[in-house]
Amino acid sequence: MEKHGKTHAPSSVGKWLSRLPAPRLLYPLYLARQLYPDQRELPLESLPEALDGLRMAYVSDIHYGRFLSEKRVRDLAERVNALHADILILGGDYGDGPIAYERFWRIVPDLHARYGVCGVLGNHDRMEGRLKPLTAAMRRRGVSPLVNDTLRLEINGVTLAICGPDDCYYGAPDYTRLARQSQGADYVIFAPHSPDALAEAYGVSSRPFFQLALCGHMHGGQVALFGLALRTASRRGYRYGARYRTGILRERGVTVVISNGVGTTWMPLRLGAKPQYHLFILRRAK
Repeated sequence: MEKHGKTHAPSSVGKWLSRLPAPRLLYPLYLARQLYPDQRELPLESLPEALDGLRMAYVSDIHYGRFLSEKRVRDLAERVNALHADILILGGDYGDGPIAYERFWRIVPDLHARYGVCGVLGNHDRMEGRLKPLTAAMRRRGVSPLVNDTLRLEINGVTLAICGPDDCYYGAPDYTRLARQSQGADYVIFAPHSPDALAEAYGVSSRPFFQLALCGHMHGGQVALFGLALRTASRRGYRYGARYRTGILRERGVTVVISNGVGTTWMPLRLGAKPQYHLFILRRAK
């Protein structure tokens, strides 16, 4: 059964701030309206040689709506398509507000990647319990929705599995199902919307069933001073602290990537956490 959370909507102060111009002088407003590419080689242990050099794009937390316009959505799509990725993974939270996440799929230009485009759902996407219309809209745009599902790709003679759980806050994630679906794959990518999903996913087997995790949701804290977020989006923030705020780390033999994402929520402000979209060149670690 689907869970229903309260509708997320921009705060009143946030709406007022969104009407202001954003010159560099008002830097937190200015930064929140930029788009920065993060392109890097990503060394991965146990990566099959056949996947060395694979171009993987990742985009999360777009939050189309009051704080991110249709023009910026189109600009983002053009930039992402220009990356000429082999795989594009979308990390959820496509829109802000009661119907913005559905309208996003009507206005976004087609997204392209050589082997396919897939996407998971975030907490904002699950607010209204509109799972079937949303996943149907994604399919119409050529995006494979991963809601407790795994996309298996045959690339250069090896199998790459991309596992997407349901949202860990308002959905019903089934990590055991994903572990079962990914069995026999040569390399497994786990793509939860929030890094809060990692603890439970690690626990379904004696060793993690995935080698790489791609996460969003945290926004880098949105406003972070000296590496510490003023407000954390993690429900387990008291336990993890700033561990999953942003960046790349290794734990339990898994490489974990946490993106700052593209958009903002509650307030259209950023400081110390620039908005980003990613192109990772997968490399076999030496």
